[in-house]
Amino acid sequence: MRVAYIILTCEKYLDTRIIWQRQTSLAHVPSEDIFYLGHTMNEEQRLFSWGAADNYESLPYKYYDFFRNTALTYDWYVLMDDDTYVYPDRLAAVLSTYDPSTKMCIGKTLNHVKDELWSYPSGGAGTAISNALYEALCHHVRTASPSTTLVHWCADICVGKWVKDQTEVICVDHPQFHTDPYHPLQDDAAKAITFHHLRTHQEYLLCAHLEQSRA
Repeated sequence: MRVAYIILTCEKYLDTRIIWQRQTSLAHVPSEDIFYLGHTMNEEQRLFSWGAADNYESLPYKYYDFFRNTALTYDWYVLMDDDTYVYPDRLAAVLSTYDPSTKMCIGKTLNHVKDELWSYPSGGAGTAISNALYEALCHHVRTASPSTTLVHWCADICVGKWVKDQTEVICVDHPQFHTDPYHPLQDDAAKAITFHHLRTHQEYLLCAHLEQSRA
């Protein structure tokens, strides 16, 4: 099973979050399976950009450009942020129970704008999309007009809309993708798939320690 990690980042975090993430969470993930959507195109450093501005408001454009300009053949694609610690082995164990040829997304569903907009999977905390859904989203953003795809400044909400516009998508609300920035890292450490909103190098190291202590 092949898994690609699609990670939103920016130039500001080149020397901090990206390094911390690759030294801990992604240390054993093959470099060619990591795609940082950042400020410039530098495949050697696994940085990818097709011209989107490098600011918070342009994060939806980074995802938009990724789906418009790639033609990959992974089983699963994990959308996440650079301030997220992911446990690849636990994630792989979950993904192995599903069929990537079915249009699926697996992650923590957020409902706080459900009444005004729609529910959506948290990209920051990590959402896995199957190859079938990846191909559908690539087709969608390449054929729909920008006005119907770039509908919000929040990247997660935009992706949620793209998923919502597809037919026959199975969305799995998985509680072990942690979206709460105040969630104690020690809680559910034996089962967590991700911890989001890490702020310091020490927190990445703590997540790594919790993983090793339960190995």
